[in-house]
Amino acid sequence: MSTVTRTARPAASCPIRPGEPCTLCQVDVTGPQDCGLVWLVMGDDELRDGVHRTRLDRQAGQRDGGSGRTSPTS
Repeated sequence: MSTVTRTARPAASCPIRPGEPCTLCQVDVTGPQDCGLVWLVMGDDELRDGVHRTRLDRQAGQRDGGSGRTSPTS
């Protein structure tokens, strides 16, 4: 009889969609660590900066009591 206990793995968050979990949206991907989209975005200075700005905007919106989401026209 085995008494091995398993601990739950933490849910990986998507670095491209801040605040959302990794949904394994690409075939043969096990998480953000081997996601081609994450690799492409994080390897491009301009795109990585855009993700960073989105994350900061979202955090500022949550501190101000808003939803943290911005409209597509802003």
